[in-house]
Amino acid sequence: MNDLKSKIELLKKEVSSIEYDKNKEVFDGILSLIDILSEEVRALSDRQESLEENLEYIDEDIIGLQDELFEEVSIEDLMEMEEEYVEIKCNNCQKPLFIEGDTINNSSIIPCPFCNKNAIEK
Repeated sequence: MNDLKSKIELLKKEVSSIEYDKNKEVFDGILSLIDILSEEVRALSDRQESLEENLEYIDEDIIGLQDELFEEVSIEDLMEMEEEYVEIKCNNCQKPLFIEGDTINNSSIIPCPFCNKNAIEK
């Protein structure tokens, strides 16, 4: 981008050295327009770089979330989870719920996420 800016400045010097030419005003106008366009391109380039950097951060965050969500679980881990949770049916709506065994043993009130009533009766 600096190379483009230096070429524009060089053209401006060349045009300013023209003393008597009926096209000098046209050249000045064109150079002014080129200068404005080069600034716009520079601003777009800066925004592009910022977007690319932000996209990289988002991509890294998503990869981290995927790793957490889809981490490999062994058969032993699944068996442990299966032993920790018990399937019960809500006494009110009869929908199946998976509740930790300790929760069933220690709580007299377990709200059903479907009907919002107490899922068990003791």
